[in-house]
Amino acid sequence: MFENVKYVVVDLDGTLVRTDLFVESLLRYLKGNPFKIFRLVLWLLKGRAYAKEKIAHLIKIDAEYLPYEEALIAYLKQLKIQGKEIILATASHRDYANQVAEHLGIFDRVMATEGNYNLKGSNKLAAIKELIGDEEFAYAGDSAVDAPIWRAAAANIMVNAPAQYVAEAEQNGKLVWQTKSESSTLKAFVKEMRPHQYAKNVLIFVPLVTSHEYSDFIHLFLALLAFVCFSFCASGVYFLNDLLDLQEDRRHRSKRYRPIASGALPLPLGVAGAVGFPILAFVLSLAFLPVAFVGVLLVYFAITNAYSFLLKRITTVDVMTLAILYTLRVVAGAAATDVELSSWLIAFSVFIFVSLAFMKRYIEVAALAENDSKVRGRGYSSDDRETMFGLGITNFTAAVVILALYINSPFVLSSYASPEVLWLLCLVVLFWGNHIWVCARRGEIPDDPVVFAIKDRASQLVGVSFVVVLFLAKYITF
Repeated sequence: MFENVKYVVVDLDGTLVRTDLFVESLLRYLKGNPFKIFRLVLWLLKGRAYAKEKIAHLIKIDAEYLPYEEALIAYLKQLKIQGKEIILATASHRDYANQVAEHLGIFDRVMATEGNYNLKGSNKLAAIKELIGDEEFAYAGDSAVDAPIWRAAAANIMVNAPAQYVAEAEQNGKLVWQTKSESSTLKAFVKEMRPHQYAKNVLIFVPLVTSHEYSDFIHLFLALLAFVCFSFCASGVYFLNDLLDLQEDRRHRSKRYRPIASGALPLPLGVAGAVGFPILAFVLSLAFLPVAFVGVLLVYFAITNAYSFLLKRITTVDVMTLAILYTLRVVAGAAATDVELSSWLIAFSVFIFVSLAFMKRYIEVAALAENDSKVRGRGYSSDDRETMFGLGITNFTAAVVILALYINSPFVLSSYASPEVLWLLCLVVLFWGNHIWVCARRGEIPDDPVVFAIKDRASQLVGVSFVVVLFLAKYITF
């Protein structure tokens, strides 16, 4: 039967590409100014097609870097060789559909949303019938909204389709080809949460260690709960960042494999994560933790959102913002456990984190291809590489100086059994700073210096050495 079918009609969103172009364009529209959502609501009230028309005129897509369903494209190319006429029929706006069709070069015609006509569901089926008349056709789709078109088609092509519709197509003898993603949506969701990044939130326990309150069970429990709240809030921010940076991430050597950028995680789930995790974090903190901690978490959340929408594109401001966000974790630990926060610790933290933030940007600049002069979505160019290297080293050295002054302070001399042992910390921290900056210089740190430190054996030994020296100085008299 399929051999006699002349027309093959192909859906775009979720079928040809593992994303939704309308949702992507909405996110990109809001990225510049989240308050534009009020204008967007007014457009949507006038109809989905109207909103698509408005957004398409303002936001452009990069068809070359979209996450295509490569197996389907290969199959469609075979069908084209066999003489089938391939038609792209999508609810996305015609501007986007034309760009995709031009890039792939396999479509004979394009049907898409334009004006006040939204080409979806029954509207799409009616448009197909109007175009080809009573001719039989095959339809490639992915979701329940495609069910009426599959039933009207002579042959069904299914891409990650619900099991009930696959079974129906098989029963009716219409299923001619299907593909199912091998990646688990649940695994993609967990990966997008980036649990490995939770290591940054260990900073919450730092005030307990420096104030020697770690033997208090209540303080430990509160610190652990604060760790969980910060981790959930951070996951929400990671979801939001990746939703806003889709186009930039797809051009990046490693970020293009992230679940949202690659299409492994559907955009609605990405939006759910961006909204749901911060809500969960604030509910837990309001229920169990001091008001001071809730305030710090609120400041952290506000700054991270400002960073996502604006600050990360401003040179140097982005670095300072990252340093503040790291330092807020230390402040949050003190607020959650109600221990006094040392000004020495704050000063040390700021300089260390400014250095690490410069390293993150240095790595991005150093990884630029020869034909790229600027980091996309950031305010840096290849000319800034040596400047960032120098600033990073300088700030790390300043942190070591702060540590040395702290060790010689009256508080330390009266609080430790053997305060002179703490001078080893200067060597330990100085070694670690030199080590990771040398690794960054050699290109051995692929993306995030914190993630590198978690896996790096030398960094792990430095962490253990730091704790051992603190305990020796506190409890052992030499």
